[in-house]
Amino acid sequence: MWLDDLNELVGRLKERIEKHKDVLRGNETATRYALIDPLLTALGWDLSDPGQVRTEYSTGKGRADYATFARGNTDVPGLVIEAKHPGKPTIDGIDQSINYCLQDVVPYFVVTNGEKWEAYDLNKPGKLADRRVVDFSLADLTQTTVMKMLWLWRSNFESESPRTPAVHARPVSQQTATPAPKPAAETPPSNPDRSDRGIPLDEFNPGRGDRPPAALLFPDGTKKEASKWNDFQPLVVQLLVDTGHLTEAGCPVEGPKGQYLVVATSPPIQRNDRKFRRPRQIGSVWVDLHKDTSAHVKAARNILQARAGIPICPALVSLK
Repeated sequence: MWLDDLNELVGRLKERIEKHKDVLRGNETATRYALIDPLLTALGWDLSDPGQVRTEYSTGKGRADYATFARGNTDVPGLVIEAKHPGKPTIDGIDQSINYCLQDVVPYFVVTNGEKWEAYDLNKPGKLADRRVVDFSLADLTQTTVMKMLWLWRSNFESESPRTPAVHARPVSQQTATPAPKPAAETPPSNPDRSDRGIPLDEFNPGRGDRPPAALLFPDGTKKEASKWNDFQPLVVQLLVDTGHLTEAGCPVEGPKGQYLVVATSPPIQRNDRKFRRPRQIGSVWVDLHKDTSAHVKAARNILQARAGIPICPALVSLK
């Protein structure tokens, strides 16, 4: 599975840091070649394609080490990455990155010293620490670490807005920054391009009368066939249960309006003590199914966002 390959790569990079720390410390070029480039490549970025990645990208406020492009937009980067070597803290690259973003109206930036990675969203309000969307360290080789990396997965940037893992980062700074102007939002088409690779779940907006999709595709290579609209929530919950991201202790899972989406009580009840209208049991937990087509899809997205620990959009909808 793809996640297993990513996990193995992180293990090799961790060993590389430990084995060659004297060489990498103080050498940004070696750090980029040995640590940063392999991880970006594993996450789907073709470093040889200027339509995806440009190094030493001129912003008018200096040169960003990397600028990435997605969704066919090769004029304005969706993300800039500032690289340091392992001997420097990531905070040393934050001021530079903010200047790059403000100059070119880039919403996201990443600072990394090859071992530690931190990603920020300048469109979020508040202090800098509040704008950090994800952070991880190659020294901490855990399942959560690998899942956090999926924020940088290229397919995540094919959606209008990259989705953030449901793992809260700890603050690193009290520094503030002026938010970049928010790009004009695009309205996703109700019937998007039906390509073989699938449609990101957060862009999938089925209408009444549309046929159910063929399957849901997940970043670890898992394919879950969906023959009916009410398969959406059970498929997502089953994946989270199988991967250990959803347990009885993690219930109830609440929706954006405080309603219970998944519970571990039997019989399953809402917070107002009303029984689930259309309960379905998945292992030791229960989901409440919906009748409306779009409600099935929205509930599946909300469950992923609340409990997955992974971005939403790596879940792809494969259409018939």
